[in-house]
Amino acid sequence: MGNGVHISQKGKVRRHRKKNEPEITLLSGRYLHDFLITLTFSSNGKSQTKIIDFFPLFQQYVKGDNLQYFAPSNFKKFIISGGNISWGKNEDVVFPASTFLTPKKAKTGEEILYVI
Repeated sequence: MGNGVHISQKGKVRRHRKKNEPEITLLSGRYLHDFLITLTFSSNGKSQTKIIDFFPLFQQYVKGDNLQYFAPSNFKKFIISGGNISWGKNEDVVFPASTFLTPKKAKTGEEILYVI
């Protein structure tokens, strides 16, 4: 598999990172207002906090049935688990933590965002 996830013969999942790729963990989030959320990350043992505006991301990627998360009452109900921030019981809209801390690179054709 080319996505960095490999399944061993014993059935355990191993996640491989490139040597120079930092380990990023999303620790917590706090809703501010509108589409702004304060996210706290841990990257290689260092903690940092960023205010993220999700409006442009939602405008670009959230479509169809997931438009319900544009409503403030639904947007506030985000979940942080497994290094991702997501909305919905079935993780209908998911943004990985690496989306917010990794420097933007030229488009490679690979998306880093998952919307189901």
